Amino acid sequence: MKRLLLIFLVSLMLVLSVVGSASADGNPVGGCPDSFELHMVMPHEDHGHHHVGTDTDLNGDGWICAKVVGANETNHVHIDNNMPLP
Repeated sequence: MKRLLLIFLVSLMLVLSVVGSASADGNPVGGCPDSFELHMVMPHEDHGHHHVGTDTDLNGDGWICAKVVGANETNHVHIDNNMPLP
């Protein structure tokens, strides 16, 4: 039982180190759906437009996807970049 627990913990550490190194290099881990653009995550300030969706970086890579919508282009839809990269 102890050996199985040790193998599990070592495997978990390896998985977490791969995810951490992939997101720490500043490159996007995932891509965006069609009609969305990739943007770096910025601190939220008053930009004069309304954000729809979440601008939370769920995968921790520092990037999100944004799409401008609305008649006056004052709404920005934000989602995390979780699409596979081409």
